[in-house]
Amino acid sequence: MSTDPAAAPATKRARVPYRPPLRSLWAQNDLADSVVAFLPGTNLSRLPVISKSFRAAQPLVLFTAARRLKVLDRAQGAFLDVLREVTPDRRWFREKWTGGLDTDRWRCVTGTLRSYPHDGLRADIVGSPTRLRLRGCNGDHVGLTHQFSRSSSGRSLAVKKFRCQVTFPGGAASGALGYVWLCRNTASGEAIGGIYGCYRGDDIEVQEIEPEDRVGTLKWISTQRGDHGEWENMSMELCTVTPGVWYEVTASFSGKNANGLVTATVTVTPRGQPPSATHSIRCLANDLERIEIYNFHNGESHIGDVEVGCESEDA
Repeated sequence: MSTDPAAAPATKRARVPYRPPLRSLWAQNDLADSVVAFLPGTNLSRLPVISKSFRAAQPLVLFTAARRLKVLDRAQGAFLDVLREVTPDRRWFREKWTGGLDTDRWRCVTGTLRSYPHDGLRADIVGSPTRLRLRGCNGDHVGLTHQFSRSSSGRSLAVKKFRCQVTFPGGAASGALGYVWLCRNTASGEAIGGIYGCYRGDDIEVQEIEPEDRVGTLKWISTQRGDHGEWENMSMELCTVTPGVWYEVTASFSGKNANGLVTATVTVTPRGQPPSATHSIRCLANDLERIEIYNFHNGESHIGDVEVGCESEDA
């Protein structure tokens, strides 16, 4: 056998599969953003048909493009809307006020909407995007009411999600403005959860403070056990508020424990800013009957989107 090196067979080189330039760029770290930025929006929808790698990265592509075009909030909202629609055993109530004050959707408590220009609670739809404007009050905890119906099987409803937007053009009131709260039955008026705006301190304390020095706050209301052991509606301050700034409040509710208690995790996000506060609140679980929106004292509040997610429970 020859030991001549020249006679040894040549080593075969591994064959490198051909990869198109676009896929080669995509495979390199930190270049996905550049590819997304280069391609027009009409071409982004065609990426998934090129290869499995593009199909796998499609969520990243869409969110990257939305971030670059500064429409991430809208894109995320549309994405979540689709997921909410397909969630099993979940019912959703959404109000964007585009249909006006629909009498089939909202009931106005007798004496709430007055024809007098400066008397009673006045409600109308204004602006773009549309919102509910509340001015004045009627001196009671009444206003616009939406009644939830039980399922055909007679099951009650348990709240799982709550979201609403609110602003106070002239600042919060010394009493209470912009109530958006979820209640059980009409007779008891117990709060499952909700918000309203007011000045910090009780009425007597506020009257002793100069108007320019009063601090507006956003509060969460729910049924909690009082100092004497009874269940009552109690409030917790979520954050301070600035006149004219929109605040979005989101809350998720845990399942109830053996004592009939749930934990509400509440987050407040001023528009265009990071979340300003997150609170964990222990409160009494109640069956959802209705949502109430109104001013308790004289003033002006604007209510934006309202959303409630609930699930059926055994009656």
